[in-house]
Amino acid sequence: MDGFSSTLEAEERRLAELMSAYQQGDLAAFEQLYALLVDGVRRYIAKVHRDQGAVHDLVQDTFLELHRSRRTYTPPLPVRPWVFGIARNVAARSRRSAQLRPEGLPPSALDAALAIAAPAGGVPSADALDMEKALRRLPVGTRDPWLLHHVLGHSFDAIAARLGITVVAAKLRSSRATRALRLALHPTGRSGDE
Repeated sequence: MDGFSSTLEAEERRLAELMSAYQQGDLAAFEQLYALLVDGVRRYIAKVHRDQGAVHDLVQDTFLELHRSRRTYTPPLPVRPWVFGIARNVAARSRRSAQLRPEGLPPSALDAALAIAAPAGGVPSADALDMEKALRRLPVGTRDPWLLHHVLGHSFDAIAARLGITVVAAKLRSSRATRALRLALHPTGRSGDE
């Protein structure tokens, strides 16, 4: 047996031990599992899912599913194939959900946001043009929840139902959009209020 195979077997034994400990309620074992597996899961989902803005959320969903399904793992079977099977199912479920809803909000939602920022009947200000540019640069996955909540006034429950995501994901994506907009509009880190 070569060194690579023996290292891989040793890693799988360690993962199986950690998974067994986690099944018994050891939260430190979960933290170690997460640390050992998260990069590989992230790379896998980034390869199989076209919406790169959703990769972080899908990685978190994978580990949430791992938590929910932890009792179905059978020691001492290899852990990686089991976890990557969960990741594959999470990514597939996300793709199916995306196929059932239109890609992004209609352009009118972005136009509505821009109309709010523009002066009535006048030439758009430099701030409005900056806002338009910043909004157009946001990934659809983060822009839509932000527009739905901050411009159109929808609740996060309604946003989650409309976009086929969880309420937590809707809040998280809106928060990321807010952070990205702040950085785009105030790159020095100072807000316009100062």
